[in-house]
Amino acid sequence: MESSSGFIVPADFSSEWRDITLTQTRSRTQIYTASRYGRRFVLKGLTPETASLTDYRLQQEQEFQLGIQLVHPNIAATYSLEEIDGVGRCIVQEWIDGITLGEWLKTKPSKAARKRVFSQLLDALEYIHSLQLVHHDLKSDNILITRNGANVKLIDFGLSATDATITPVPNDPRKDIEALQRLFPDICPKGHFANIAALRKVLNRRNRLMFLLPVLLSAILLATAAALFYISWHERQSEQQRFEKLNAQIDAYAERERAQLEKQKRYEAMCAQMDSILAQERAQIMKIVNRRKSYDTRNPEEMAAYSKAFSDWNDIMESYDMQRDSLTNLFDETDPLREQFWQRWMHLYMDIYNELMPQLNGKLKR
Repeated sequence: MESSSGFIVPADFSSEWRDITLTQTRSRTQIYTASRYGRRFVLKGLTPETASLTDYRLQQEQEFQLGIQLVHPNIAATYSLEEIDGVGRCIVQEWIDGITLGEWLKTKPSKAARKRVFSQLLDALEYIHSLQLVHHDLKSDNILITRNGANVKLIDFGLSATDATITPVPNDPRKDIEALQRLFPDICPKGHFANIAALRKVLNRRNRLMFLLPVLLSAILLATAAALFYISWHERQSEQQRFEKLNAQIDAYAERERAQLEKQKRYEAMCAQMDSILAQERAQIMKIVNRRKSYDTRNPEEMAAYSKAFSDWNDIMESYDMQRDSLTNLFDETDPLREQFWQRWMHLYMDIYNELMPQLNGKLKR
């Protein structure tokens, strides 16, 4: 009985069994729920037809003896074997407030929740197998999931002819593993495993791989990004180098053009200077020619002046030759303008020579 405040009243802590309710009848066993000391329990007894039969009573005692040894958080606990008024001799077991694995899976739990339940079930089976016991009837109805915390509780370790689900070795633990593979096909690895330890080894390897896979993918992505960045950087560097090389070539071409222009301007200036020099030379020679025309060979003084005219001619020629050589040497020996300048000079000089020399060598007055 509960008080209005929600506290359990002292009467609920009675050692007497209360609220005994039949919940399930099997071929040779009956399942009840009952309350004692304020807690609910499961009572597993024999049917009226089998309660007096020695074989079934021995099987019930053996089931109790094995059940009382199983102490694990994921296995429903066995507490005692008692004679209960109105029910007969029963195995007293832990009552689980939960639903079967099949019902729980219908709620579509997350994969993380299913992995947690699978892991707890592995722990329970590994514990059973360590005691040289094997569960022969591992199915969703024999696996309960608690409402509070969604924890696994493995039940029904019966040893009757119809309910026998746990026996000592030489039973093969691989049967439990095969049942586990059918219950969790997306989590439990396929294949043949001698024991839970071998199964865990594969699971751990797969878990490590699943852990390393994102790291590996991240490393690949990082390496790819680094490679792409390097390629992009290298292309930019190459483009920059090509651009700088092109600019250098443009600058060099511009410099050559500027130098060529400067050289051409200098050449033209030197040609103008050459024209000026030759014009001066021609004017001076013309003075000599004009003076020569008036010379009289019979006059010694004029003949002396005539000789002086030729001497002046030679002096003028030597002076202008020196200026010519000085200007020509301003060009490098391999410079085409040097030869061009020289040829122009000689062409103009020969024009003057051919024009004035005959006049200078003409007959004097007699």
